[in-house]
Amino acid sequence: MIPRLFRRCLIAGLIAVIVITAVYAQIIETPAEKAHYQKGGTLYEPLMDFIYILESQTELMNVQRLTKTLRDRDVVLCILSDPPVYSPADVAKTGKPVVLIANNVHGGEVAGKDASLEIMRDLIMGDLRPLLKKVVVLNIPSLNPDGAEEGRRTNEQGFDMNRDYLKLESQEIFALVSKVMNKWHPDIHVDTHHGGSAPYALVYQTCMNPAGDSELIRFGDEEVLPRIREALRAEDYDGFWYSGGRWVEGSPQWSPTSVEPRKQHVYSALANVVGFLFETPSGDYRVVKNGTEVVAVPAEERYQHQVRGEYIGQRELIRFAAERGRDLKRVIAEAKLQALELGNNDSDNDQIPIKYEQKEKFKEEFWIEKKDGESGEYIKVKGGVHTLFEPTRTATRPWGYLMPPQMAHVIPLLLGHEISVKRLSEPVEVEVEVYYAKEIKHPEYFQGHYLKEVKAEKKVEKIIIPEGSFFIPAGQQKSNLICYILEPETNDNLVTWGYLDDFLRVTVGLEEEQARQKERMQRYLENMKEEQRKRFLKRFELRMKRLTNQKIPIYRLMKKTGLKGVLVQPYNEYQKNMYIRY
Repeated sequence: MIPRLFRRCLIAGLIAVIVITAVYAQIIETPAEKAHYQKGGTLYEPLMDFIYILESQTELMNVQRLTKTLRDRDVVLCILSDPPVYSPADVAKTGKPVVLIANNVHGGEVAGKDASLEIMRDLIMGDLRPLLKKVVVLNIPSLNPDGAEEGRRTNEQGFDMNRDYLKLESQEIFALVSKVMNKWHPDIHVDTHHGGSAPYALVYQTCMNPAGDSELIRFGDEEVLPRIREALRAEDYDGFWYSGGRWVEGSPQWSPTSVEPRKQHVYSALANVVGFLFETPSGDYRVVKNGTEVVAVPAEERYQHQVRGEYIGQRELIRFAAERGRDLKRVIAEAKLQALELGNNDSDNDQIPIKYEQKEKFKEEFWIEKKDGESGEYIKVKGGVHTLFEPTRTATRPWGYLMPPQMAHVIPLLLGHEISVKRLSEPVEVEVEVYYAKEIKHPEYFQGHYLKEVKAEKKVEKIIIPEGSFFIPAGQQKSNLICYILEPETNDNLVTWGYLDDFLRVTVGLEEEQARQKERMQRYLENMKEEQRKRFLKRFELRMKRLTNQKIPIYRLMKKTGLKGVLVQPYNEYQKNMYIRY
């Protein structure tokens, strides 16, 4: 028998632990909770104070600095697991799924950030703690602390960083891709924002780009998102697709945002991650009673509801990964294996999307403001949900791509995406498909670039590839991403962002330029002899013709070929931007 005194001491000790734990949970409030959600998003100093206070109270959380912003603020990664993990190698040994939550990439969009602080607290000392036995959670509370301090969408460079996932020009997104996605290899990646249509508490989107693995996309759409909506309704909210409803010729329809891989949720899928976009609408209105009624929300309560909607979404992703980790891992492993097999197979049976169009996928009921009604007058309608993006043009997936030595400047970008590149150690004669640009437009100026659009035609040619050229095998896990970046006629590629400006000239207005040049040359032509004039005009016409037949120095190698060379290694694996040192 246990001595009575010892038993009393044991009971007293247990009571003390319970009391201390309860007090602890009350004391460790997030900054938003302390302010009763009346001050908006948490700013940098209280954010970092909370992170380090939380980290000091537990062995289950570690903090890694990813980079410093141009205003000298830390962008940190919070790593949560039970038992704790300290590196990607630790995670690989556990076999646990990894959920990555990235917040506040747009400085003024803050509900996801404050929700993620509550999530971390509850994972460490609340009712979510058992989940850490089955899942590793990576949280970046703020990707854009500089923008957050100013309430500004962009970072200090003026970049909309959720358009930077292909070009990796901002050090914040470069750090996220190179130090988190390429190292920790998350299974789920969610990016949190403000946007979308009320009266929903949370609106969401997955990849939808047909270049992504179809089963990976289906898994997110049909297995994960319904669970999030069910959880929202269980707490008297509702969720729906991003971004919103509108009336088109008197009929209601719902449309998502565009699906270029410059955006996180699309890039993630092309990199074989189940990617999600979470958007928080205004919070002015709320769907209640299991989706059957819309009520107005008082202004002082709106931010709390916005944070709660994000919290539910993040929590359900973690719960899903913990409960269905095997299924999640299987879908991702199969997507990677299929990419490897399709890229290594040099048959002509595999088609990759080059162009696509948006279509209605299904009809469903949703809430929308009345047509010609007062603001805030919502009705439930059944309308088309346009979340299908169907290929309209495809190309055969090549066995790989060849680039001459002059394209060396793009190699660091490819390596930054964890794409392997081989440098040839001897010349080789090969038959390739060569693109010739017939028309190059720059319809938009965005983030320091005139975005290019190319119309091209392919020709089969035998060419000699010199020593020092580069070969990018398509048979890699990120084969879908490789093809999207290197095919010049997709809507997001190396040509789009100006990486081939040294080789390609915009042809918009070419006829007008020809006419002006001919007019300027007229006085010189008048003084030429007939034979000289003919030769001069012939050279002029040839020069102008070349502008509508510009060779694009990215060659499609269709058949397996012996290529002697070595894999390229990064010059500096840890820091792309030389002006920042640690």
